[in-house]
Amino acid sequence: MICARVNDAPEGDFVELLRKTRDVIFEHFKTTPAELKKIKAVEFETLVCKSAEKAAKGTIFEGKIEQTGIHAFPDIIARKYYGIEVKTTTADKWVSTGNSVLESTRQDSVERIYLFFAKFGGTFDMKFRLYQECLYEIAVTHSPRYQINMDLAIGQTIFDKLDIAYDELRHLEKPVRPIVDYYRKLTKPGEETWWMESSDSQEATLKPIVSMWKYLDAETQKNIRSEAMALFPEMFSNKMTKFQRLLPWLAAKHGVVIPAVRDIFTAGGQIQHTIKGVNYKKLPKIFYYLEDNFSTVLGYVKKITPADAKHYWQIEEEVGQYTIVDQWCDSVIENASLALKRNRQFIVHLLAEKLGKKGSSSLVKEEMSKYGLDFD
Repeated sequence: MICARVNDAPEGDFVELLRKTRDVIFEHFKTTPAELKKIKAVEFETLVCKSAEKAAKGTIFEGKIEQTGIHAFPDIIARKYYGIEVKTTTADKWVSTGNSVLESTRQDSVERIYLFFAKFGGTFDMKFRLYQECLYEIAVTHSPRYQINMDLAIGQTIFDKLDIAYDELRHLEKPVRPIVDYYRKLTKPGEETWWMESSDSQEATLKPIVSMWKYLDAETQKNIRSEAMALFPEMFSNKMTKFQRLLPWLAAKHGVVIPAVRDIFTAGGQIQHTIKGVNYKKLPKIFYYLEDNFSTVLGYVKKITPADAKHYWQIEEEVGQYTIVDQWCDSVIENASLALKRNRQFIVHLLAEKLGKKGSSSLVKEEMSKYGLDFD
């Protein structure tokens, strides 16, 4: 990082400093053309710093240019207010991967940052531009990072797409959430935002190894199956697409591949189950897993954020955290009714038995009364 420590420099003066810095670098490579072919990115950053120092002579920035730590953002600062982030590419184009959305290493008090971008592919050239004007998309390495395009048209930035200003986004407590919400809206059936498990997460949690389901231990299988039943209530239905969203989630969140996903919920045929003397027959096997692991499933339900509930349960509005369980019960009943048909009473009875009268949703209580069933 490079800093130009000046307190009251007009932005036009800083832009002029960048223009002169560019001219100094061009002149440097004109006299030392061999260096142009072998200079490395970190060395170029130092060159920008030294060139800025030279360009600053006779200006308000003279003696105030400072290069900071290798991981700091940005690379150059002017009096804790203006900054220069140096980027290079060996390709013959003006695009690159930028900095983290989280900006956890951003220097205090820096408000206006410019990109100083060098293209070494094809004919060597340099451009500088206001940072947020060049950020058009999000890519993911270990965390969400901006994508840079120095030729990006006005009105085409990622912030235009998000409908939020850069300076507003970077000051949010959780800047990733609006980004995840935006990309979730773009997903099609069967797609998943693999790089961010929750809109309230700050860093991606990704498995380094992909595993086959059959090689997982029984406890891991139980937990994954339980979490899936919490997130995807449609799997209790008889829809042909009921596992469509589950597969990409398994791969994205848990790094698990399943050749026949239906088998982990339905293998073993139908079951029967008795609740308070009422015997229910010919039930799909998935309800055995729900009944047998209900406390674990409920634990996952209670951890779901309102934003994730809206996304995974495909509901119109966010529900309050205190109504998360009620909404899940209603979604399970709605979907299970399609598969159970004449046995619809079973899912109502099961939820009532597990949650009790106090913990049951209004719909469960209403349905219990409809079927003439008691909680006690």
